[in-house]
Amino acid sequence: MHNRYTVDEITDTQYVVLRALRKAPCNTSFLAHMLGVTLSAVTALINRLHRMDLVSRERQEKDRRQVWISITPMGLKVLENVEERRNLLLALYLSRVTESERQQLLELLQQAVKLFEREDILEDDDILEERL
Repeated sequence: MHNRYTVDEITDTQYVVLRALRKAPCNTSFLAHMLGVTLSAVTALINRLHRMDLVSRERQEKDRRQVWISITPMGLKVLENVEERRNLLLALYLSRVTESERQQLLELLQQAVKLFEREDILEDDDILEERL
């Protein structure tokens, strides 16, 4: 869904990075860990976003090797544009289901959020431990 309507602006991975940077500046190590990729992959990704003027880099005075990545005003604008189109598309899809189906979906999503927020859920699941 995202690629179909935003491929001309940013990729899914770029979208995830810009969303993270909207919350707070990050270093490349954090971004690599968040994405589950190598530092070199993140560096290439940040280089592309920087060339597009969507992120900025700032070297730390105490340790010049440390670089903090921030979203630029243009990056925020692109992110907001992509999110607006995604929300409109989602609204279009949801308009095709009944009100009671939307209510059921909302309730299921709320239950899922509660499950994801539980820290003890893995402690109770012996089956998961056997699979891991």
